Amino acid sequence: MKTSIKTLEKHLYYIENSFLYPYNNGCIEGVNNKIKVLNRVVYGYKNLYNFKNRIMLHFKLKPVLKQKATHSKAA
Repeated sequence: MKTSIKTLEKHLYYIENSFLYPYNNGCIEGVNNKIKVLNRVVYGYKNLYNFKNRIMLHFKLKPVLKQKATHSKAA
């Protein structure tokens, strides 16, 4: 019990701030977690574009288009 009280006293400033201000990083942590889960699910994708598109589709964003390589021919 003493250890718990000591820990709460140590972090009291931050605990008070969490009640005073509406800011937190919960949304970003959720996005990171979803991407990590997708990474485990799609293990074995052959290229990064497919993985990026899977993430974009999951979050209902516009998929990334693969750019064609442009080579200029020498005359």
